[in-house]
Amino acid sequence: MKFTLPLPPNRGNARWHWRTEKQKKDSWFVHADLLYKPNKKPPMAKAKISAKLYTYNKMDVDNLFARLKWPLDWLTRRGYIVDDDPDILDWQGIPKQAVDRKNQRLEIQLEEIIDEDL
Repeated sequence: MKFTLPLPPNRGNARWHWRTEKQKKDSWFVHADLLYKPNKKPPMAKAKISAKLYTYNKMDVDNLFARLKWPLDWLTRRGYIVDDDPDILDWQGIPKQAVDRKNQRLEIQLEEIIDEDL
């Protein structure tokens, strides 16, 4: 599955009041919900994941991962994955990035891992 989502704000160095952060997160979830409906199938028990962020400027890797917090929460709450735990999600390398000042976005690729031993 491929998701193209709005680029979440950079939370890496943010010092927002909890209420401000909740408002921003709720707004981001609404935008994502308008693009994709909640999953009707059972959530993926294990999955490979990769991400590419299209940002205004290049960022540090730690800030790239910080920006993925809300999207991973959204994927979990909307029933696409069981959890964002490292035992569930197998990251296929660090998130990639590219500069696109006019169309900032996040692309996530999810692929279910079928465990043949089950």
